[in-house]
Amino acid sequence: MSEQTLDKLIATLKSEAIETADKEAKQIVENARAKAQKILKEAEAKRAELLNNAEKEAKATLDKGKSALKQAARDLTVSVQNDLLKLLKATLEQEVATTFTPDLTEKAVLKVIENVGTGASLQLPKNMDASLAENIQKRLQESDSLEAISKDPTLLQGFTITKTSEGWSYQISPEAITDLLYEHLSTTWVNVLKNESDQ
Repeated sequence: MSEQTLDKLIATLKSEAIETADKEAKQIVENARAKAQKILKEAEAKRAELLNNAEKEAKATLDKGKSALKQAARDLTVSVQNDLLKLLKATLEQEVATTFTPDLTEKAVLKVIENVGTGASLQLPKNMDASLAENIQKRLQESDSLEAISKDPTLLQGFTITKTSEGWSYQISPEAITDLLYEHLSTTWVNVLKNESDQ
C-alpha cells in the first residue's frame, strides 16, 4: 500500500468519523430538544392545572364567604327584629300598666257588664283599693245585672268576668291587654321590619 493510499484512507476514515460524530451530536441535540419540549409541555400543563385548581379553590372560598356573610346578615336582621319586638312589648307593658288606672278599671268594668247583660259574675283583685271596689259594687248593684261579685287572690290588677251559663270567662288585665296588643302589633312590626330589610 502506498503512502498516498494510506493518506487517502486516513482522510476517508477521518471524514467518516467526523460525519458520524456530527450525526450523533445532531441526534443528541435533537433528543435533548425533544426532551426539553416534553418537559416544558408537562410543566405548562401542570402550571395550567395548578392555576385552574387555585381558581376553583379561590372561587369556592369566595362563595363560602359570601354565603357566610349573607347568613350573618340574616341572623343579624332576625336578632335586631327580635330585640325590637322585645322592646316594643316592654314599652307596651309599661304604657298599658301606666294607663290602667283605678278610674279606667271602674269604667271598663261598668262597660263590660253593660255589654254582657245579666247572669255574669265579676271577680276583682283582692288587693284592689277598698273605695274603688265599693264604688264598683254599688254601681253594679244598682244595675242589677250581676249574679255575684267576689275577690280573687290570684288577680293582681284588672278583673275577670264570667258567664257560666254560656261557658265563657275573660280576664281583663294589663297583661292580657298587652298580650293582645303585642300579638297584633308584633305581626305588623315584623312586616314593617322585613320590608325595611328588603330595601
